[in-house]
Amino acid sequence: MVDAELIERWARRLRREIPGTVAVLLGGSYLRGDAGSSSDVDFDVLVADGPTDEWPTWFDVDGDRLVRIDAWIRDLPRWLASQEEPQDWAFGLPCSEPYQLLWTADESLRVQVDRSSLGHPAGPPELEHFIADLGKVANARERGDALGMRLAAQDLARSSPGLLRPLNPDPRPPVGSRRAALLAVLAFEVAPPGYHQDLLACLGLSERPSDADAVHAAACRLATGMVDLLETRLDTLTPLLTPQISASLRDGSLRRYVAQVVADRG
Repeated sequence: MVDAELIERWARRLRREIPGTVAVLLGGSYLRGDAGSSSDVDFDVLVADGPTDEWPTWFDVDGDRLVRIDAWIRDLPRWLASQEEPQDWAFGLPCSEPYQLLWTADESLRVQVDRSSLGHPAGPPELEHFIADLGKVANARERGDALGMRLAAQDLARSSPGLLRPLNPDPRPPVGSRRAALLAVLAFEVAPPGYHQDLLACLGLSERPSDADAVHAAACRLATGMVDLLETRLDTLTPLLTPQISASLRDGSLRRYVAQVVADRG
C-alpha cells in the first residue's frame, strides 16, 4: 500500500513530463478500496491534442518495495467518449470506474472531468458471435486441438452473459471490477440449466480442473440451453437482435443448427 504523498508526487511529475497535460486523475484499486501490497497505482492523464492513446509504465521506490506506476494517456475527447463504450472486462454489464481528480490545468475543465466515477453502458447481445464460437469449439474438437477448443469455449462463455442480461435486472450499483462483474453474471436467475457450473468450466475457473472432454460438454450444454431459453423470450430479445438472427431464432433454424453442431462430437 502506498501513501498519499507518493500519489501526489506522481501527479505533479506526470503533469510536468507529459506534454499537453490538462488533467490528472487517480483510478483503479486505490479508489475501489481493494488495493494490496502488489497493486499498481493507476493514473488517467488527459491531454489536449489527439488522437492519443498510450499506456506507459514506471517503477518507483516506496520504503523497501518497488511500486508500479501506470498512466493511461488519452486526449480529452477520447476519454469523454469512452463513457459511451461498453467495457470488455464487464461481461456485457453496465459498469462504472472510480476516479478522483488530482489536478486540472484549467478550471473550466473541472465540470467535465471532476467526477467520482465514469460510467459505461451494457454491451449488446451478440448471438452471432455466440453461435460462431460454438462452431469453433466443434471444429477444434474435430481437429483434436484441445487448446484451441478451450480458447473457443472461453469466448463462448464470455458471450453468454450479454445474451442473458436483457432477461435479468441490471446490478445496482453498476459493477466496478471484473470480479464483481463475474459474480453478478453468475447470479443471474434467468439462465439455462447448469449455467453457473458450465460457465465456470468454459472459462477455466472451476474449483476442480476440467479436462477437455468436460469443457466440451459444458460448452455444448451451455449453447443448447441458451438457445432453448432464448426461444421462450423472443418478445424481449427481438428488438435487440439483428433481423436475420432473430428470424432464425424464431423459425427454429438456429436451434436445429446448434443441435447439429453438438451432435457432431468429433
